[in-house]
Amino acid sequence: MAAKRVLIVDDDEGVRMFVAGVMEAEGWETEEALNGQQALDSAELDAPDLIILDVSMPVMDGFEAFKRLRDSPFTDKVPIIMLTGINEEQGESYDRDRMEQEFGVEGPEDFVDKPVDPVFLLQSVMGVVG
Repeated sequence: MAAKRVLIVDDDEGVRMFVAGVMEAEGWETEEALNGQQALDSAELDAPDLIILDVSMPVMDGFEAFKRLRDSPFTDKVPIIMLTGINEEQGESYDRDRMEQEFGVEGPEDFVDKPVDPVFLLQSVMGVVG
């Protein structure tokens, strides 16, 4: 059986390397993108089994990338876990309901706060893709 593939999208190289290390240790193949536009290009070319998507990025932020991924027939069924430092930084909270209200598309499968706790990340991944 082929390894599952995850697309890790974050403009912070340290975060990408950390998340990739956690996922690779669990047998996942990893791909990386630096911003939302790269994520769209990569995911539409060859849809991964999971996307781990940061919220705050240059070029195209995670919210816009999320909406476009959900709107595309190539990626609309790919599970998405969003990484966010927003909840702590701005005292705001994003959840599926708020995402659905603001963007008019089904919310992401889960949210993981930064700094990323590897145990919590893996629990989230298992809850999303089993």
